[in-house]
Amino acid sequence: MNNHYHKREQTKTRNGFSSSAQLLKIKEMFPNIEVVKEKGNSFEIKFKIQPTTLSQFYDVKLTYDKFTGVKVYVLSENLAIAKNRTKLPHVYSSKDQRLCLYSPSKNEWTKEKFIVSTIIPWISKWFFFYEIWLIDGEWLGGGHNEYEVK
Repeated sequence: MNNHYHKREQTKTRNGFSSSAQLLKIKEMFPNIEVVKEKGNSFEIKFKIQPTTLSQFYDVKLTYDKFTGVKVYVLSENLAIAKNRTKLPHVYSSKDQRLCLYSPSKNEWTKEKFIVSTIIPWISKWFFFYEIWLIDGEWLGGGHNEYEVK
């Protein structure tokens, strides 16, 4: 491949995917999502997610802004706290139930990655580890909080 091709591809990657491209990919995989808002470089969607066939469904809100990133909130209920703990594990806010799914400083998710193949599976994985955490208060999902197993 010539250098001109690589430069064009790098520019595309550096700019990331547009909000509409992100939303289109999500709709392809999840046609039943509710698009609450779609404007310019941002959107807000709501959907149900079930981490395993034995799990309950959780109502989730995902907001995306091309410049500030992704935020994910649990809407369906106030999530329970493990008996030996005082707050939710791996969240930005227990009150808002805003999930912590990746570390921005480690570039685990960037605007060059599709939400549908990263963030949405990570939401399901978060709930999977949350349900295990409820049993004994040990967070097995990795990350950076005091409930993490060392």
